[in-house]
Amino acid sequence: MKKTISLMLALIMALSCLAGCGPAQQTTPKDDASSSGSSPDTPPAQETVTINVALCDSAQIQDLATYFDAFTAQTGIQVNYELIAEASYAEKMTLGLSTSTQQYDVVMISPNTLGTVLDGGLVQPVEDYLNDSSITDASWKDGLSDAMLSMVVRDGARWAVPYNMGVSILYYNKAMFRDAGLDPEAPPTTMEGILQAAEQINDPSAGKFGIAFRANREANANTFLWAMLWMFCGGSWDRPDGTIDWSAIGGPESVKATEYFARFHQYAPTGISGYGFEEAQLAFQQGMAAMWIDTSILAGNVLNTEDSAVAADVGFAALTDGHAIGSPWLFMMGSRTEHPTEAWKFMQYVSGYDVQMSQVKAGIQPSPVRTDVLTDPDIDQYMNPDLAKAVNYALANDPISNYFPAVGSMSEIRSLLAVEIADVALGSIDAQSATDQLWNDVHDVLVRDGVITE
Repeated sequence: MKKTISLMLALIMALSCLAGCGPAQQTTPKDDASSSGSSPDTPPAQETVTINVALCDSAQIQDLATYFDAFTAQTGIQVNYELIAEASYAEKMTLGLSTSTQQYDVVMISPNTLGTVLDGGLVQPVEDYLNDSSITDASWKDGLSDAMLSMVVRDGARWAVPYNMGVSILYYNKAMFRDAGLDPEAPPTTMEGILQAAEQINDPSAGKFGIAFRANREANANTFLWAMLWMFCGGSWDRPDGTIDWSAIGGPESVKATEYFARFHQYAPTGISGYGFEEAQLAFQQGMAAMWIDTSILAGNVLNTEDSAVAADVGFAALTDGHAIGSPWLFMMGSRTEHPTEAWKFMQYVSGYDVQMSQVKAGIQPSPVRTDVLTDPDIDQYMNPDLAKAVNYALANDPISNYFPAVGSMSEIRSLLAVEIADVALGSIDAQSATDQLWNDVHDVLVRDGVITE
């Protein structure tokens, strides 16, 4: 399907960034991470280059940073990286790219900020690098599907290299299901089924709740779950001709998704309106919430026995209503970097087979993007089988990664959406009235910004 901007998914399995900018931590290179990407001879000392990288902080990305010494040993390129907390990542990363000298050579990007960096000319296409065999390792490129390398396409060129790919799934606590008289091996796979299970499990007096989710309107966190629900209800931005149907945000699927969002609140922990992904994840990890809907990228956190009290009881299920959301993290190159070749080598390295497989083996990477990793004959030894089954189902049933169109106006539109759905959850307005008001406000923003003319 042709679009001005397209985000595409492939058959792969698939977060998040403080601290001041400083040299890459000096750590012992991991066993399998010494030969990923290009393999030029180490340049002479006088040719040593330092690249600056913005990373969105998470346990997975902290682990990724421990591989940078091996990259430096292999290439002679120093990595000066900054880990930035998710809540402030988009703002700080965008500001760093917007300075006259451009603070970062390479940045991590999620679909939430694609419109901003593309419309602002803050990043550059990687098409010429992909097609240059002198700087692109053939085995690296062969291990990534064309769809993976074409997740961000604009003006006929590709702009990003993927790092991971999550899809929306249901996390559930088998022990809590069993205690409530539910079959732990037959989890719900529809919105109505989830609500029925949540109602049966919900027991606030015992500190047990049916479901946790992202409900905080701050930073538009609640719109991520809403987008999942919207897609499950059949929502789509796509017209048959490949253009964006902006009016879809005011359609019946939006009303239905908003109603589900409000109904989930009936079986959620006290204070759910302040929950982002971290709070929802913690409620699930501590055995407070029996279910949690979110991206599969976070699976490693609930399976980690050091952080999760329910690691032995976690189940995963695909959601069979509508479409799943694909939530990738991508690496993109600053438009004014003075070290494009070195930046490109780094982008190949962090998305290479050795790094990705090493993170999979360590249980850090539940959402690898490389076909050669996913088809490795030993992959089943390192990935939870329930998780693999849920993710494979979602990927095989047309998941959608452009859950919000990549335009500069989208941040404001999501803020409008965040307010309306929060008000419905509070009972101050009904879903239909909120949806009608939302479309009126969104229409005005799009006309004002010249996105539409009527």
